[in-house]
Amino acid sequence: MNVYDIVIVGGGPGGSMAAKTAAELGLKTIFFERGRRPGEKNSSGCGLGPRMWKDFPDLMKELTPEKCPSMRAGSAARCYFINEEGVVAGYVMSRPTESVSYEPAKSWITMNCYRSEFDPWIAEFATNAGAELKSSTLVVSLLKEDGKVCGVVDEHGEKYKAPVVIGADGAISIVAKQSGLRTKWSKDQITLVPQYDFHAPPKKIDDIMGDEALAVWWSATFPASYQVFFNDGFHQGLGNWLIKWDKNPLFYLNRVINLKYYQRLLRILEAKPRELQSHLLPWLQYPYNTHTDGVILIGDAGGFPCPLEAEGIYPAMVTGKIAAEVAADAVTSGDASKNKLSRFDKMWQKTSVGEEFEAGEELYNIWKALPFSPKETMTWFVPMLMEALGGIYDWSQPHTKRVRQIAAHIKSYMPQALPFILKYVFPLVAKIFEDDLDDMMDPQKLMKALPKVMELLPKKKKRRRRS
Repeated sequence: MNVYDIVIVGGGPGGSMAAKTAAELGLKTIFFERGRRPGEKNSSGCGLGPRMWKDFPDLMKELTPEKCPSMRAGSAARCYFINEEGVVAGYVMSRPTESVSYEPAKSWITMNCYRSEFDPWIAEFATNAGAELKSSTLVVSLLKEDGKVCGVVDEHGEKYKAPVVIGADGAISIVAKQSGLRTKWSKDQITLVPQYDFHAPPKKIDDIMGDEALAVWWSATFPASYQVFFNDGFHQGLGNWLIKWDKNPLFYLNRVINLKYYQRLLRILEAKPRELQSHLLPWLQYPYNTHTDGVILIGDAGGFPCPLEAEGIYPAMVTGKIAAEVAADAVTSGDASKNKLSRFDKMWQKTSVGEEFEAGEELYNIWKALPFSPKETMTWFVPMLMEALGGIYDWSQPHTKRVRQIAAHIKSYMPQALPFILKYVFPLVAKIFEDDLDDMMDPQKLMKALPKVMELLPKKKKRRRRS
């Protein structure tokens, strides 16, 4: 019998962060990776947000192009809008705004890199701290005594005993299932995400895309599709909840690739496809059942990807660090009960991850109903938005007339837009500003503001005459 203080199932960013933290706290730690090395089974890429550098400064300052050649920082994000005819009706680009308060967020949006480079890089910090990495090993079941988890069993029948097991084993978590925390995700809690990976010469990417980090393709004919640029290539992928797929997901991904605009982009970038990837990704309104006697779930296994865009690396690392700290306290006290491990929830809820989930239900609902409902929502949203953003540049009529035409056209979409706003936008705004609502809705303040608002309204139009 192999005996440890803590066993961690999974060698991704969350598992490695948990192993690093546990080893630094003096725990005898082992973490398992089913591939020959962390990241080998997952050659997909990721966008690392500036919060990583803010919350893990000592660690992230070590991430360099020498360690991670695919790294590419980007300070611009583009949104393409595609109508029902498959035409790019317009696009907008944005960069970090004036309200951003810290570096490097003032300089770039994401640092993009491949997981096949990032995962082994972060795992090395765990092994350097003293954690034991067991690769090429699949954990197939949990050890139990008196009905409580006390370790794991690998595919060869080898047993590893520990007071606490951390499940960092992704969307299809053996730890979650065998501990009784969850049998499987429901179809409205998990997404299927296919993506193409393309190679492109670094010089082409830099010359043509400039400082663009990523793009989102909003469409009336496919669910929102994302594009992420790395040093020598890029991803194009899309996902949707299992409950919403009505065709093979590749049918919709190929619609993106076959757009006339996209084919032009592939030509000028000299891009060549090199891999088709697919993965499952939990996407929840709020994490639940994250711990029980002797078990803590982190990252995807615990349902922690962001409720708005489902980014998972940062929450995996945050929850991994906290889980190891809670486990260390449990081991020291000799109490790994569910009640003792409930401190895990209290701690992550106080972090940036927890703050994100304070409006998790509202963020989840509006995103699910907007870019991931192309037939129901994007058929009116795309033309309405493009009318508002692009119509003013039309010189076919006097500008005053065009503004009235644009307003009338936007008004025609109100039967669809207003119910959407009432059902999804208002609840989100109310949740975000709930602490300020009483002040904002103070009748006395509203009455004082009303005359000023009335002064701004246009008076009866008078035709101007030249003298």
